[in-house]
Amino acid sequence: MKRTIKFTTAIFITLGLFSSCDEEVLENRPGPGSNGTAASLADYSEMVKFKTTKSSSKGMVYEVLPGQAAIDPSKKGTPFSNNTKKTNGSYELTIADLSETDSPDSKDSTREVDIQFTGNDGRTYAIDEINIIHKPQGAGDHTFFGGVGLNKVMHGNTGIGSGLMPKLLAYITLWGKTDLKDASTGEVVAEDRLIHIMTTTNVRDEERNLLTSTEVDSSNYNVRETQTHIMMPPKDTKGNKSPIPGTDHGFLHFVFEKVQLMNANRDWKKAFEVLPGPAAINPNKSPTPFSNRIGLGAGQYNLLVLDLDDKDSKNSRDKVNKVNIQYKRPNGTIFQIDDIDIIHKPEGSGDHTFFGGVGYNKTMHGNTGIGTGLMPKLEAYITLWGKADLKDGQGNVLASDRLIHIMVTSRARKDDLTLITSTNTDETDHSKRETHIILPPKDMQGDPSPVQGTRHGFLHLMFEDVEVKVN
Repeated sequence: MKRTIKFTTAIFITLGLFSSCDEEVLENRPGPGSNGTAASLADYSEMVKFKTTKSSSKGMVYEVLPGQAAIDPSKKGTPFSNNTKKTNGSYELTIADLSETDSPDSKDSTREVDIQFTGNDGRTYAIDEINIIHKPQGAGDHTFFGGVGLNKVMHGNTGIGSGLMPKLLAYITLWGKTDLKDASTGEVVAEDRLIHIMTTTNVRDEERNLLTSTEVDSSNYNVRETQTHIMMPPKDTKGNKSPIPGTDHGFLHFVFEKVQLMNANRDWKKAFEVLPGPAAINPNKSPTPFSNRIGLGAGQYNLLVLDLDDKDSKNSRDKVNKVNIQYKRPNGTIFQIDDIDIIHKPEGSGDHTFFGGVGYNKTMHGNTGIGTGLMPKLEAYITLWGKADLKDGQGNVLASDRLIHIMVTSRARKDDLTLITSTNTDETDHSKRETHIILPPKDMQGDPSPVQGTRHGFLHLMFEDVEVKVN
C-alpha cells in the first residue's frame, strides 16, 4: 500500500533508564564485513540534580506586591498576584540535599547564601544565612522533603505549598529560618523569620502574569527560562498571622528570571529534550520541534539495526534487530520504546527516499531535500524511519503505531545547545556524535495528529557523545 510521508523529519533515539546498556548490543557491534549491521548506544540514566542556583545578568528581577490572587481573585492582598514591580538584586545559593524525608535528624542544609534585593519601599535587604527547618515527619501541612528538595512537583493541586501558586517543577526547593537584614547597615530588620525559596520552571507569561493551571503543570520547562522565587510570608512557622516588621506590606516575595543552575551531579547537556518553539533556522516557523528551547532529562538507549537495501521497496529487508529506549523527565514522567517496525515504502513515494528504511553514512537535511529544511545539513551515520508504540514507565501504551525517526549524526548543536543554522554547507562537528529521536505530531499522511501523553504533542529527544559503529 502506498504511503505518503509529509512529516517534518528530525532525529529521535530513545533512552533506557534504570538499567545498564544491553551487553548484547555491545557484543554485536559490527566490524568490516558484518552483513550490514550497525549499533549505537548511550547511558545518561542518572537524573540531573543541581546544588547551586544563582542570578544571571540576562534575567529580570521583580517584586510581587499585594493583590488579588491570580488563581483565586476572591483572595485579596496576597503574595500571589499579578501586581509586580521591576527592581534589582542578586543572589547565589548552594544547598546540600542529604535526607529525602522530614526528620529532626535530617542533614539537609545550605552551604552558601548571598541574597540581596531592593524592596518596594526603597530599602535594600540582605540574607546571608538560612537554617533549614528539620521538622518531624508528618508535622505541618505538607512535607518539606527533609528541608531541601530537588526535582519536586509542587503547588497547584499537589498539597505541597500554596494552592494559590500553579502546579510547577522545583529544581531546588527549601524551607528555613533566617534573619532579614538591612543591606546598607547590616542591622537585623526581622529575626528568625520563615523563608521559602524555589528555583522552578517558568510560571509567568511575557506580561509577568501568573499561570492559573493547578490540575496540570503548564509551566515552561525551557531551562533557559528558569525562575527563582524568594518568599518570606506574613506568618510564623505555626501558620499564625505575623507580618514581617520593617517591610512595606508585611511580607516579601521576589522573583529572579533566567537564573543559572550549576554544580550538577553530572553533565546535564548529555541527555535532553527539544521543546516547542521557533525554529532556529527559520524563527517564523513556530512552534516546531527544531527550536533552541531545551528541557532537562535523563535516559539511555541501545539500538541494533540492519541495512541490506539502499533503495525504497516493499520488499526491503532493512530492519531494527534490537531497540531499548527510555527517557525520564525531572517531574518523573517516563517514556519507553522497545520495538520499531521499519517502514518499507514503494520507491518514489513520499517526499524523499528512506534508503529502504535504514541508511548509513547519508548526507541529510539542510538543502538536500532529505528530511526537513529546519535542520542543518549534516552527516547521518545511522538513520531510520519506522513505526512504534510509545509507552509509559509501567509499559502501558500511551500512543500506538506512531511514526518515529532516529538519526545518529555529526553534532548539529553547539556547546550551549543552540542549533547550527547552516543549510547549504555541512558545518556540523564531525568529531562528535549525537542521537536525535523524534515522534512528530503528524500521521503517515502528514495530517496533524498529536502524540498522546507527551504534553506538547511530539517528542524530540537527544543524546550527546553517543557510541556508534557502522560498517
